[in-house]
Amino acid sequence: MGRIIDADSHFMEPLDLWERYIDPQYRSRCLRFVRRPDKNRYMILVEENTRARFNVEDFLGVVAGFGQKEQGIGLGAFDLSEVFSHTLEDMDKRLQFLDQEGIESQFLYPSLGLLLDGLVEDAELAAAHCRAYNTWALEVCAGHRERLFPVGHISLRHPPQAVRELERLAKAGIRAVFIGAMPVAGKSFGHADFDPVWAAAQDLNLAVGIHLVVHPYYLGNEWYKEPNPGFMFVSMNVIQDPRMALTTMVYGGVFERFPHLRVATIESSSGWVAEWLDRLDYRYSYMGHTTQMKRSASEYFARNIWISADPEERTLPYMIELVGDDKFFIGSDYPHAEGFVRPIAKARQVLARLPEASVNKILGDNAARFFAI
Repeated sequence: MGRIIDADSHFMEPLDLWERYIDPQYRSRCLRFVRRPDKNRYMILVEENTRARFNVEDFLGVVAGFGQKEQGIGLGAFDLSEVFSHTLEDMDKRLQFLDQEGIESQFLYPSLGLLLDGLVEDAELAAAHCRAYNTWALEVCAGHRERLFPVGHISLRHPPQAVRELERLAKAGIRAVFIGAMPVAGKSFGHADFDPVWAAAQDLNLAVGIHLVVHPYYLGNEWYKEPNPGFMFVSMNVIQDPRMALTTMVYGGVFERFPHLRVATIESSSGWVAEWLDRLDYRYSYMGHTTQMKRSASEYFARNIWISADPEERTLPYMIELVGDDKFFIGSDYPHAEGFVRPIAKARQVLARLPEASVNKILGDNAARFFAI
């Protein structure tokens, strides 16, 4: 039996993380969770302004409600006690989950930090938030770095600061960073302004995850603005953004300029991959001269791109049959409500029709190659 790697899980950060860890000169402007004076609810402030247009309690339920939907509980009735008790900061408890599931190691993304890219628009302030989160993540995993791998957060809003942070993280032993899948000032991820970031990631041998984030410009946002669409609509649609971000990287020639860069879409499922490759390859065959691509998307996919799939995806074995078994891995999404209880058993059930060698690749070997561990 091969190694098993959980390539997409999450921290549940303390609500006051940025107040405690951000550089002092930014503290008065940082992201804060503040209890409303008139009711037992929270609001999110950045630079002392309310930014979030969604129900904060729904968001907290989504990021900390692991296993509750399986008990037949709806989002509005989720127990939020773990958000306030800090139990999810206990990495020993997390290792119990890994041992229970037979997972060798786990890569951890933020939960509250998935709000940063959409809420913090000032470039210097965004970079400061990333530094603060990364410092906390390294600290909380300090005693378990052989099994728990924090994924650094980098903001494209400030490329020079992002490069400096990549260098700091690489020195600290970080294996991967993530960039929020959302537009930045209307610039494609293939824009030349971001080339220093991709160059640094390549040269430092850091894998790059494109992870969905909560932001107001998600694909589909123009279809439903009034009344407020609610968190279900948003969460169904933001999973498309990593695919769009990846498309702009291919289209904009990022993988031509940085042939050793490793990029994966994270928490964007996998059932779209074959259709995406077919569509890009077909258009490239007669319109490629209008792009910065020098070869087909399938060639870049084979060399530079990986896909994080959900353990329960019925289409995953078909994607593997169509495009190969080298580029897919899975994540539990623990401890999010949409995370997968018994993820490894479910993945084995979905993949049962594939050869054992392919299953081993998807459960561990492909992630090990992507993260270079």
